[in-house]
Amino acid sequence: MVEVLCDTSFLMVLVSKPIKQLAKMEGQFGRLDFLVPDIVIAELERLKEKVGPKRSTLAKTAIELARTKFREVVVSKASHVDDSIVEYALAKNCAVATIDTNLRRRLIANKVLVLTLSRDRLIVANPKLKGGSSSLNKIM
Repeated sequence: MVEVLCDTSFLMVLVSKPIKQLAKMEGQFGRLDFLVPDIVIAELERLKEKVGPKRSTLAKTAIELARTKFREVVVSKASHVDDSIVEYALAKNCAVATIDTNLRRRLIANKVLVLTLSRDRLIVANPKLKGGSSSLNKIM
């Protein structure tokens, strides 16, 4: 089983588009256990209140998904949500699911396995950690 920490961007996209190829990803890595940091839930709560109606609905749906289908975890508070995600991933040796380019780069630089979405498919952003090629490894 691979624990996968989800960030806000991943959850927002996840509720707006279905994921394809999840079964093949689990075939490669084993069962994926999706985790949501408490600070991501808090960030989604803030978005739900402060953004327009469409994004507010996405944030509300992402909160419902996170609370019903994923496991919530408490992470250390840092000056920025991304810092907490990087620290937790390194401390617990877990993968991170994100759409955020800057966070993805930081995680790859720290040799953390990164899952992201591309064309509605879950892909590995840094497949060299699991023996893939150097380009984005599409799970097909």
